Amino acid sequence: MNLLRLLKNKVKQVFQQKEEYNSLIDEFNQLAVETKANLTHKAHSEVYQKLAHGVYYIYGMGVKGDIAEFGTMTGRTAVVLAAAVNECSHNLAYSDQAHGFDKPRQLYLFDSFEGLPDSQHEPDKLSPHVSSGVWGRGTCKGLTPQRLLDICSKYLEAARIHVIQGWFKDTVNISLDSVLALVHIDGDLYESEIDALNPLFERKLISEGAIVFFDDWNCNRADPMYGEKKAWAEMVAKYNIEYSDEGSYGISGHHFIIHRYC
Repeated sequence: MNLLRLLKNKVKQVFQQKEEYNSLIDEFNQLAVETKANLTHKAHSEVYQKLAHGVYYIYGMGVKGDIAEFGTMTGRTAVVLAAAVNECSHNLAYSDQAHGFDKPRQLYLFDSFEGLPDSQHEPDKLSPHVSSGVWGRGTCKGLTPQRLLDICSKYLEAARIHVIQGWFKDTVNISLDSVLALVHIDGDLYESEIDALNPLFERKLISEGAIVFFDDWNCNRADPMYGEKKAWAEMVAKYNIEYSDEGSYGISGHHFIIHRYC
C-alpha cells in the first residue's frame, strides 16, 4: 500500500512538473512572439516617425519642392508620406505661404512594380544580399500601381499623387520636372540608387535644405562597397555635395540634409 501511494505521488509529481514545464514553454513562446512583434513595431514606428518628421521639417523650415519616393513595395512608407503631407498642408499652410510657395506640394511614387531588376554592376553582383539570393530579379515586388494609388488617396487627394511605373533609369528624366524637398530612397540596389539620384543632382532637382532618406543604408552588412552607401559616396564625389549627416534611424536607415552641390 505504501509503495502504491508512493508511485501515485510520483506520477502526480511528474505530471505537475510536466504541466509546469509546458506552462513555462507557453509563456516563453508568447513572450518571444510579443518581443518580436514589439521590436518589429518599434523599428517600423521609428521609420514612419522619421519620414513624418521629414515632411514637417520641409514645411516648417521653408524647404522648396515636392516629395518623392523611389521604391514603394508594400506602400506603407508611401502612406506615411501621404498622410504627413495632408496634415502639413492643413496645419502648416501658413508657412508655405510665408515662404512664397503657392502651389500644393505633390507626392511622386516611383517603382518598377516588377520587383528588383537583374544585377548588372559589380557592387550589386558581389554584394551579400545578391550573391546569397536574398535579392534577385523579381524580389521585393509589392503592390500594383492602382492599389498603391487607392491606398494613398485615402490620406491625400489623388490629384496630388503621381504613381510612376517603370525602371528609374527610364522614368526619372521624363516624369519629374519640379524640384524636390524630400527624397526617400528604397530601391535596395546600388544600380537603382544611381539611376534615381544621378538625374536628380545632374538636373539640379534637389532643393537647398532638402532631406534625403536611405531605407537600406545598412544592408549588405553595412559595407560601404555596396548598395546605397556606395551610391551615395559616388554622388557626393561627383557633385561635390555639402550636407549634414542627420544620423541613423530604425534598423537600416540613414538620412542627410543637402546644402550645396554643383
